[in-house]
Parts: sequence; structure tokens; C-alpha cells
Amino acid sequence: MADTDFSSAPKDSSIVQKPLIYDLLNRLNAAFARVHRNMAALEAVGIFDPLMMQNLNRQSEQLRAGANYHLLGAMRRVEERDRDRFQQTPSE
Repeated sequence: MADTDFSSAPKDSSIVQKPLIYDLLNRLNAAFARVHRNMAALEAVGIFDPLMMQNLNRQSEQLRAGANYHLLGAMRRVEERDRDRFQQTPSE
């Protein structure tokens, strides 16, 4: 599993990478949406076992939800750290 602790990275690297990270998360969710649409299209053909298709759809949704939960949780920790860091007044 990827390391979600950005503390070892240069101070501003996660700030620079955040737009990329959120874009990649958006792409990941778009890919899950495509999977869902394609599974629905396959189910509409009518030659596949409907219970199996429902099971596969549930597994796909479970994977999507789990991925979002963990990845967005990691980003929440990054955002909280940055919020705390930027709230500090610069020491003179």
C-alpha cells in the first residue's frame, strides 16, 4: 500500500501535488462510472446470469467505496496538516 505520510516529503511537495492527486481521484471515479455503465450494458444483453451481474456490480461498488474511503481519508489528513501549518503565524 502506498505511504500516505507526506511528512518525509519536502514541506511544499504535497501542496504542489494536490491538484494532480485530486485529478487522479476524479479519473479513478470516472473509471468506476464507466465500469458501472458497461456492466449495465452487458446485463441488458440478457445472456449473462442476472445474479452474477448483480454480484459483480456490488463488488465494483464496494471497491469504489473502499478506495474513496481510504484515499480521501489520507487526503483529509494532508489537508488538516496543511490547515494547521498555514494557521500558524510566521515566527520572526
